[in-house]
Amino acid sequence: MTGFYAGFDVGGTHVSGVCIDRKLSMVKGGRTDFPDKRKKGSVMKDISVLVSELCDGEKISGIGMGVPGPVRDGVMLWSCNSRFMEKTDFKKMLRKWNSNVSVDNDVNCMAFGEMTERKVKNLLAVTLGTGVGGGIVIDGRIHNTRPYAGEVGHMSIDPHGVKCTCGARGCFQEYVSTRGVMVLSMKHLSEKLAPDRLHYMASRGDRAAIHVWEDYGKLLGTGLSNLANILDPEVIVLGGGISGAFEMFEKEMNKTMKKRLHMKPPEVVKGKDDAVAFGAACMAMKA
Repeated sequence: MTGFYAGFDVGGTHVSGVCIDRKLSMVKGGRTDFPDKRKKGSVMKDISVLVSELCDGEKISGIGMGVPGPVRDGVMLWSCNSRFMEKTDFKKMLRKWNSNVSVDNDVNCMAFGEMTERKVKNLLAVTLGTGVGGGIVIDGRIHNTRPYAGEVGHMSIDPHGVKCTCGARGCFQEYVSTRGVMVLSMKHLSEKLAPDRLHYMASRGDRAAIHVWEDYGKLLGTGLSNLANILDPEVIVLGGGISGAFEMFEKEMNKTMKKRLHMKPPEVVKGKDDAVAFGAACMAMKA
């Protein structure tokens, strides 16, 4: 399968992958969900099986991988949502299949892929899921020379707010991650419902679920306004599972950003499916 590139997205609950050609068209893809009781050994085995399936056991031109934490020399240094994978040398693991290997933070991979496809030079990618991550593109280059760049989920929007899994208080991710959505669900429906369930309910006209997404849009818009003031990107691309409900929170998010910014707000859009895996494959192609 020479001339093709494989990219993988290692998340907190699953690993997904794609194989693309030089024209950026997807040839095939796959996904494996991790067991509820995640252990490093079993998770690494699941990742290895999917890599083998997508690479067909043959040498391809390159492999890229996005992982849920800062990376230095192919090693994931830290992750407040996937601590069992800390200090894992993903580059060493991938060299079993190919010597041309690229490993980076998952949202950096997403940002690189979105930049490549949208042909823009200044972009911010934000993933909304178990945690919240960021990838920054400035003048056509990923800002990844420092491993912790882009950890936007740990920007505080309330210094006396909810305690984050990282130990600090008021982190952005505690308000707009899955946990944040569940807190809003408890407020409006008196029970903790997952984002996909709330999306379905809101799409069917449930007023309480609609209020959850309205509040969510205001919180998300507040954090994105802070980031827009710092970076002034041409576009902000949202990814992760919660971005699937984009049409439910888009209006309040945009209203909040317009109210809080003294400049014209950047366009905020939903990213492509498999954005992290696609971007990781693009990184391997450019390596």
